[in-house]
Amino acid sequence: MPTLYEVLGVERAANPESVRRQYRKLARKFHPDVNADPKSHDVMAKINEAFETLIDPMRRSEYDAMLDGGFGQDRRSPEPKSPVQVRVWKRLRAHRTPIYALSFDPETNALVTGSFDNEIVWWDVDKGVPTRRKKLETGVLSTMRAFTGDRLVAAGSAESLVSMWDLRSGEVHSWQSSSDEWVSCIAISCDGNNIAAGSIHKTLVVSDTRNGKKLFTRRDHDQSVTAVAWSQDGKVVATGSADNTVKLWNPASGALIHTFKAVRSAVTALAFSPDNRFLAVAAVDLSIRVFSLRDGTLQKMMFGHERPIEALAFHPNGWLFASAGRDGAVKLWNADKGLGQLHISASSLPILALAFSPDGSYLAAGGLDRQVRLWVVNDKPGG
Repeated sequence: MPTLYEVLGVERAANPESVRRQYRKLARKFHPDVNADPKSHDVMAKINEAFETLIDPMRRSEYDAMLDGGFGQDRRSPEPKSPVQVRVWKRLRAHRTPIYALSFDPETNALVTGSFDNEIVWWDVDKGVPTRRKKLETGVLSTMRAFTGDRLVAAGSAESLVSMWDLRSGEVHSWQSSSDEWVSCIAISCDGNNIAAGSIHKTLVVSDTRNGKKLFTRRDHDQSVTAVAWSQDGKVVATGSADNTVKLWNPASGALIHTFKAVRSAVTALAFSPDNRFLAVAAVDLSIRVFSLRDGTLQKMMFGHERPIEALAFHPNGWLFASAGRDGAVKLWNADKGLGQLHISASSLPILALAFSPDGSYLAAGGLDRQVRLWVVNDKPGG
């Protein structure tokens, strides 16, 4: 399948004037008004498509990212340049309801999981058995994050009610906050001291997890906020929206840092790489776009899921990341190369949560089938 550059007969580095000049040359040759060949209509249609894409800076940038991400190749089995070896290690069964959240203890690598019924389970991964359980009172659990010192922060929302739990060595401190806005997504900061919540009323609210105090509120999106994420250093909050954009915010001041517009459809999931080089963005069109956080450009664009993508997670190495979707698939990708590394048919039901262990040796996933799947990951340098 020829690229649009090949259809138009220009180099990939061709400037806009070269693109226009070549288009006019081909139009004089293949336009049906001057070419009696019955195939000229189809040929000219392809030439028009190529010109319209390559002359528009945003569409051209997106197309280049698709080429870098393997567009036009067999997406089912792309040839990875830096292979990743993954093997199923265990299936953990203890939850009675769908699993919504996963996290690893950064000190011990211990896995913690949370489910729809607000039950949190701590696991002995080697033995595949629970070591502790805790049922949270009231509220709805949708996300959580484990920290050193046997601390766990969990949060969730039900319509306009936001619930927050801070668990330390068995003790639970909690608060709830009610507003006029229906909260659609929540993320916990890397130190556990703040949460960011997006609403269907286009609003981002950042609050202190220790007392529920609102630090700032911003309403800059044109439609609902559908995804939110924190950078690993806690210096940036990202919001994705049904308005087909992603915005970066300074959580200390509430100032808008940057807006990514080359998304094309509503955002479903976000993830920062641990080294702050990349921001991965999943969208309703089943794409995953990788943006550079250094210059704000679209770097890669990949496809592979058959149903909406629910979760994204980066490996500690900074170039490998995983995606999970409602098609029950877990996929591994190379953010540097824009290549699919591996496809795992994990479940017949949607996968809702993903997490890599802090040392990168494990990948955990959970979802509607109430099981936690644990894989051993052996990555090779791919930067």
